[in-house]
Amino acid sequence: MATLYCSGFTSLYRSLIKLWGIHPFPVPFIDTDTVLSAIRCINRGVDVYVANPCDLLDRVYDYSPLWTVLRIFPMTPAWLPPIGLGVDMAFLASLLLLPAGRSWRDTRWITAGVVSSASLFALERGNNDLVLFVLAASAATLACRSYGFRLVGYGLALLAGLLKYYPMTLMLIATRERPLRFLGVAAASTLLVALFVIISWHDLTRALTLIPTGSYFGDMFGARTLGGGLTERMGLPATAARIMEGVMSLAAFGTGVRLGIHSRATAALNERERSFLLVGALLVLSCFFTAQNIGYRAIHLILVLPALSALRDTSSLRRFRYALPLALGALWSGTWYHDLVSIDGALTHRHGTTVVQSALWLLREGMWWVLVTILIACVTELLLASTLVRACRPHASDGCMPCDAGNPPV
Repeated sequence: MATLYCSGFTSLYRSLIKLWGIHPFPVPFIDTDTVLSAIRCINRGVDVYVANPCDLLDRVYDYSPLWTVLRIFPMTPAWLPPIGLGVDMAFLASLLLLPAGRSWRDTRWITAGVVSSASLFALERGNNDLVLFVLAASAATLACRSYGFRLVGYGLALLAGLLKYYPMTLMLIATRERPLRFLGVAAASTLLVALFVIISWHDLTRALTLIPTGSYFGDMFGARTLGGGLTERMGLPATAARIMEGVMSLAAFGTGVRLGIHSRATAALNERERSFLLVGALLVLSCFFTAQNIGYRAIHLILVLPALSALRDTSSLRRFRYALPLALGALWSGTWYHDLVSIDGALTHRHGTTVVQSALWLLREGMWWVLVTILIACVTELLLASTLVRACRPHASDGCMPCDAGNPPV
């Protein structure tokens, strides 16, 4: 795609991208420019949290203040193509860190997720969630190494959290440590977060108030989407959306935790598969329950595909075998949902109000809720089998997973 665009075949480039259900901007890497344009304006003395005239779409800056450390560089518009392409290349390179599929069929499932509409959407925008993906994949890989490498991985996980808030839950990968080491990591992380908050408090509070929302019926996902959409369509009071979100969230966590407590499905996974499953699931759950998310953020599901493909073949529990097709359906929802809704709209000359379009929307939202419930079960099981939890439960049953070879008790 990049070769087509850079070679001047922009019409073919846009036509191919639209096949995935994505509407490209006149220039690629528009989300990379969100940060770079803010840096250009900051260097001119502009308060980008109020207005950002350097941005191609006049978007105010709403990301973490940590990104603004880039102001030490003399940013110009000419920096956008190489930096945007560099972000995309880093994402593609990080895919090599994924655990290998156990069979050619598993590899095909993983590949199907990699080439999904969510991936192409993120690459075309050059969104900084690609940076988070690289940090998360690196952290998951380093978590399977020696203690020194694991510390570097925890640092990368903390950096991801400081860059975009919701990945802060990745610090739960430190539960693979014994209690004293875990407390040390937790204390150091808390101190760094506190320093960040103190130093950037003014800009941080302004950025948090600027976090955008979107249509419940567009290419968005999150806990508030279903309740908000039903409330909007049925003309219910705004409190109904919050009530539905709360009830469904409690149901998902209650069901997921109960399943995770009584399950041993992930015991069949190897160390790297468990690590990537935990990291990917934490990212997806964090963004799902904290905000509305544009479809490209589903790329974090790629991290869990190796484990889900293995569980599809090894788990006797049907619920875990459903997880893989649900994850792939979510990754590709930008294509199938967009295309089917567009076809129905062309046939009926109505958009958003037909029975078919409503059914497709309910199907997509139902898939997400079932998937996150399964991911909650996976996270619960993995945390209960972690070194920290087992060390705090010395009389736990022998059914718990043994210590990983790469992380012996100390």
